[in-house]
Parts: sequence; C-alpha cells; structure tokens
Amino acid sequence: MAQAAASTCEICTGGPGEHYCQQCDQLFCGSCKLSHLRMKISKNHTFLSGPNINKEEKLFCTEHEEIFFFYCNDCDTPVCRICSVEKHSRHLMTDLTKSTEKLKSELVKNIESKVTTSKLNLDKIEKETKTYREEVKAVIKTITDEGNHWKNLIDKKVDSFVKLV
Repeated sequence: MAQAAASTCEICTGGPGEHYCQQCDQLFCGSCKLSHLRMKISKNHTFLSGPNINKEEKLFCTEHEEIFFFYCNDCDTPVCRICSVEKHSRHLMTDLTKSTEKLKSELVKNIESKVTTSKLNLDKIEKETKTYREEVKAVIKTITDEGNHWKNLIDKKVDSFVKLV
C-alpha cells in the first residue's frame, strides 16, 4: 500500500518520511537520510524519494520470489541469489546498487550530451533563421527598389504622352 507524504521518519519520528531506503526497508527524513548515507555500512544504500513512496513495492524475481541482489552484465538483467547460481553461474555479475549507479551515471551523461547537442542545434537554427530573415529583407528591398524604378519610368512616359496631347 502506498505511503502518503505525511508518513513520518522512522528514525527521528520528527520529520516527514520522504525517502525510503530499499535495503533497510525504512522511511527517512532528509536529515536522517544524509546521516544514513554517511555511515560506512550504509553508504551505498539506495533510496526512493517522493510524495507517494510504495514501501511494499520491491523488485522480486518472479520465479523465486526473492529480492534482486545482483546484476548480470552478460544478460543485462537483475538477478536474485538463486538465479545467480542456477542460471548465471559463469556470468559476470555486479552488485545491483553499483550497477544502478553506473547506469544512472551513463544515463545522466547521455542526457547531458543530448541537451548539449540540442543547444548547439538550436543556436544553429537561430543563426540560420536570422540569416534567412536578412536575406528576405534584402529581396524585399530589391523588389521595392525595382518596382519604384519601373514606376518612375512609367510616370515619365505618361507625363510625356500627356504633354504631347
């Protein structure tokens, strides 16, 4: 069942329990979370944060109903302890938390790269739009000047015909 944002910290019981430690199965306030992460034994713990934390929602192996502890690099999937022995015994395995952090870091780099590329593309579009607008203004000026030139020639011809009549 989802925990409301009004849940209290299970450590100090004074602050709102907005951060859920997946390894300890406890809600923490911001201060207690920082203290928890400073401790040597829990420095690599992972947290879910937000207003609608579901403490009950854990990633379980559907076959063994065990929590995932490892990440199989060969199969690119999280695995439980039983699967790590039965199906992935000779595969390269890493700690799920470390793998998650690595994937998160790669994702952040990927997003930053896309943002940088997008900014460069936006700058290029803005520059080309400015150039296009300047070219349009130049064409309009040329057309207007040419139109005025022809109008003056026609006006002179009309005046000369009027004088002849």
